[in-house]
Amino acid sequence: MNKKRLADIPPNSRSYQNEQAKVVPMQLQNNEATKRLVLHSAKRVIAAHQAELRKLADK
Repeated sequence: MNKKRLADIPPNSRSYQNEQAKVVPMQLQNNEATKRLVLHSAKRVIAAHQAELRKLADK
């Protein structure tokens, strides 16, 4: 399986539907702000794929 990673795609060739969809690099630290950011992102991903996750859990 040959997965493409964001780092493999040159920044000038990336196209975005809107400015808010851009992925920007950032340094994660061991603090409360980073913890909140990661938890918020994880909850959004889980909510977006909840039906798929339920099907996998029921297997």
